[in-house]
Amino acid sequence: MNMQHIRVVTAVALAMCWSGDAMPTSAPVRTLPLQDDIWITGTIQRGSDQYAPGDYTTILLDRPAASPCSDKVVTDMLLGIGGTPGPTLLLPYLDQRVAVKGRVNCPRSGIQFSPQPDVVFPVW
Repeated sequence: MNMQHIRVVTAVALAMCWSGDAMPTSAPVRTLPLQDDIWITGTIQRGSDQYAPGDYTTILLDRPAASPCSDKVVTDMLLGIGGTPGPTLLLPYLDQRVAVKGRVNCPRSGIQFSPQPDVVFPVW
């Protein structure tokens, strides 16, 4: 290759990097494992009638993840045990960012996270 070709190839490579077309800059969205104990981090919120009737708690995830139930990207999940929403589950941590251990399950209503309430840690 002559020097002019090297300069053109270098210029094209640099332009692709600056334009964002070369590679995505964000990490790929990972699929949550189904029925395995996992740790997730997020903010505990109070929901009302969006994912289930009545009052309940949800977790707003720190990072979006793919649902094993529908392959859609989720940003928050209903908290419950055994497919039933838990209205006061993790309520003491309302509006706090936490790390919590639990399992993802797929009730008829969609994705749900069943946390272990005794394994919750506030994250600052």
